[in-house]
Amino acid sequence: MKIFALDSSTEKIVMVYKDNEKILTFSYKGKDKHGKNIGLLSQKLKDLGIDFYGLDIIGVGIGPGSITGLRVGISFALGLGLGKKMVTIPSTKIIAANLLNCGKNIVVARKARQGYLYGAVYDSKLNVLIEPFINSIDGFRKVISKCSDYIVIGDGSEFLEDNGLKDDFNYPSPERLLYVFEREIESENFAETVQPLYLQKSIAEINFEKRRKGE
Repeated sequence: MKIFALDSSTEKIVMVYKDNEKILTFSYKGKDKHGKNIGLLSQKLKDLGIDFYGLDIIGVGIGPGSITGLRVGISFALGLGLGKKMVTIPSTKIIAANLLNCGKNIVVARKARQGYLYGAVYDSKLNVLIEPFINSIDGFRKVISKCSDYIVIGDGSEFLEDNGLKDDFNYPSPERLLYVFEREIESENFAETVQPLYLQKSIAEINFEKRRKGE
């Protein structure tokens, strides 16, 4: 079986390919546009003899995260996945997998628009405790205050606490992407449609509530 997955929800793009003989992982973190970077990484795979048309299952991180990044990554995955099985994965879960089996609940905090954070909470086995959401920084603190014995990771963790971890833990990794991807395949969690978790509508709703309350 030949499988391929990518996540482009953050400034760090990650890709992984696996067949019966090998595993290839790629990642790139830079300031160039996502379309250019995904093109460069996919070309590396082609140069190594990978036939994208021969893939059996395609996986893609669906956010929340960069709107532009998600559009580019999901469009790329959909182009590969015509007529094939697709797996969609919340990008927060891929990041949480960096602390798999850590013995604590895992709060993922991602930077959204100014003053807001994307988030989700998982236990150490990656079971969902709180589905992906968006809130103001203060509102985010209130949400996670209901959780016990947790550690915060993600590029938004700096607004909440110093986790003492290397920066790599705050972003998806291709190895953890593969782990989560294969778990979804084993559970046969295939997607009928691929929709990004933009969550931007929630920001508009929050601002509307503030205006209505006169804040």
